Amino acid sequence: MSRKDKIQHLLISHLLEEGNIQLALPDGMVVELGILKEDRYGDLAKVDNYCWMIASQRDREVSMDSYNLGLRFNENNGKIILEDEHEVMNDGQNFRSFSVI
Repeated sequence: MSRKDKIQHLLISHLLEEGNIQLALPDGMVVELGILKEDRYGDLAKVDNYCWMIASQRDREVSMDSYNLGLRFNENNGKIILEDEHEVMNDGQNFRSFSVI
């Protein structure tokens, strides 16, 4: 088993046991991964085929789950949002992209 496979196995095993994990990376970057979802009673429960992630650094955050994609930032720092209408990838799919500068 390669080193990468071992890390993947440990990460998935931890998620299945605990439901989420937070990783502190260099330069103040934090990545949080989870498989918990609110059930109809408001309790957190592990759900098959559901995953979410949050990456944050200082006053910026990107989140994604099976249904949503989010971007959060401190607007008071003079940031500018640039939107590319459509970007065509090599496989022919159309994507929209946003950049916060």
